Amino acid sequence: MIFLLFSIATYCCIKRRVKSNTVYQDNLFLSETHERVSYDELRSATQSFSPGNLIGSGSFGNVYIGTFVVDDNLATVAIKVLNLNLRGASRSFLTECNALRRIRHRNLVKVITVCSGLDHNGGEFKALVLEFICNGSLDEWLHSNTLKNSLTAKRLSLMRRLHIALDVAAALEYLHHNIEPPIVHCDIKPSNILLDDDLVAHVTDFGLAKIMHAELWKKNYGGSESSSLAVKGTIGYVPPEYGSGYGVSTDGDIYSYGVLLLEMLTGKRPTDSFNLGETSLVNHVKMAYPNKLLEILDASATYSGNTQDVMDLVIHPVFRLALACCQGSPRQRIKMDSVVEKLNAIKKACAALMAVHDEGNVAT
Repeated sequence: MIFLLFSIATYCCIKRRVKSNTVYQDNLFLSETHERVSYDELRSATQSFSPGNLIGSGSFGNVYIGTFVVDDNLATVAIKVLNLNLRGASRSFLTECNALRRIRHRNLVKVITVCSGLDHNGGEFKALVLEFICNGSLDEWLHSNTLKNSLTAKRLSLMRRLHIALDVAAALEYLHHNIEPPIVHCDIKPSNILLDDDLVAHVTDFGLAKIMHAELWKKNYGGSESSSLAVKGTIGYVPPEYGSGYGVSTDGDIYSYGVLLLEMLTGKRPTDSFNLGETSLVNHVKMAYPNKLLEILDASATYSGNTQDVMDLVIHPVFRLALACCQGSPRQRIKMDSVVEKLNAIKKACAALMAVHDEGNVAT
């Protein structure tokens, strides 16, 4: 789901009394800590789902910004309304609910509640109420030239990109290694990475997520098997084995993450046109690796310090790591816990390099 989130307000927690006569979702979707909201409340919060409140759209519906007045405080949220006329929308809703209700991590967009009931015409209505992340998507920041207003062009330094890459890797490590059963996101891409006020990254959109070992999960916990949609992901980020009928796995997320990392470094989308013989972003980087990486590095990925030091400590290692994620064979790909470990080591080396650089500037 592509989110085009405007910098309007920050997220506030919603605490409210629930009306007893409102139809709400099944308890399958929510833990006891989540508050419930009604269709009427969401309609009011979005000014009847006004086009002026529309902030994004995607495969299964639209995303609106909504505001609630709670105890004289404004609470701003993102409300993802499913278009239930679309094939797979209901399954996507179930998938996202089952995934989001189990996860808690600083680099994952938080679910506040869900609404499943009837609209004012008596039709079926389903929506997710999510934490509002105020600084837009990574896609906007990487490809700011696509914004309507070029005066608002955004820039991310090389070091900031490294921090964002680590945030996303930490979220995936959590999903793959730190919860049981593991969750495969299935759609890692810049538009599903949101940045907050401090440019900390938050992974969103679990509409295509796959809960691993689903039959065991369903038997033991009563959960539902996640989406079985034919296409798992977005063109350019989907691992090659999925096209050959290979089952969804955490290795697929690792490939998508590798492509994301290459996009962050080069500023090129995987669907862009490349030179003759370079049929993909991965091949484009392979052709440049290791001696011509500066030539393909995104010009807006600025850095300070000696270029050779930055090449040795940051650029080469991160490109190498990205290519390790993009191995053609799933078994040859590095795991996400190792990705986090290596990125932390690179970050530590960067911090040491910056400290030396700053000391040199003071000395002079």
